[in-house]
Amino acid sequence: MIAAKDSVRALWIVLLALLGSWPCVATPTQELGKNNMLTEPEDSDDYYNTFEDPPLPTSHPSPKKETDLQPCVYDVCLEQKAPCSVLAAQNGCLCLGITLEAVTPEAPTMMSLTTEGSEGVVVRWCSPHSLVTTYSIKVVEKQRVTVDGSLRSGKLEGLNHGDKVCVIAENAAGEGPESCMTYRSEEDNVSLKAGLIGGALGLVLLAVLAVLLWKYTQRRRSGARISTQDRDDSQQALPDSNRVSLDVL
Repeated sequence: MIAAKDSVRALWIVLLALLGSWPCVATPTQELGKNNMLTEPEDSDDYYNTFEDPPLPTSHPSPKKETDLQPCVYDVCLEQKAPCSVLAAQNGCLCLGITLEAVTPEAPTMMSLTTEGSEGVVVRWCSPHSLVTTYSIKVVEKQRVTVDGSLRSGKLEGLNHGDKVCVIAENAAGEGPESCMTYRSEEDNVSLKAGLIGGALGLVLLAVLAVLLWKYTQRRRSGARISTQDRDDSQQALPDSNRVSLDVL
């Protein structure tokens, strides 16, 4: 009996030894209402929960590009109440090709020199594609006339025929190149027109005289031909008359 008990005890010891050497497998436990899957730390902005939608990117209004701007309503040949830079700041438009104040202006474009009665000569020009603060109208050996940069015309007095009139654009960077035109007085223009009209009338008269002379020459040639033919006919008829008179005798 004692031997049987010892054998049973030895069997339990062997079973216990075998169970002690068997690898243990840890099984995940899941509590109610909790997700035991591995997740990234919640304080990170670059990751989100697996069972949640990814966060939508926050939209910020993008600044307006220059290419989206409309050109300013600005005519370089018309007098403006404000320069294009002011219009661009007020209306959010774009000044095409306008250089800034740090660059000297380009040359304006002279348009005309017109005499308007006793008011003198009116000078008209077009603005350059530059920021202009003032314009200077210059005549050789005469005092300059300065006008505001929004203007496109100015008046001069005491101009003589052949005077050279120049307009210069200026800003904080300095003066730009000048644009010039020679003044032609109205009296000179009248004389020129009269000379052109007289020359045209002279050409017309010469053409008429040439046609009349040609017709007169043609008539004289026709008359000379007719008289020659009549004389030849009379000479041919003379022998016939003599022959008739001899037959009668």
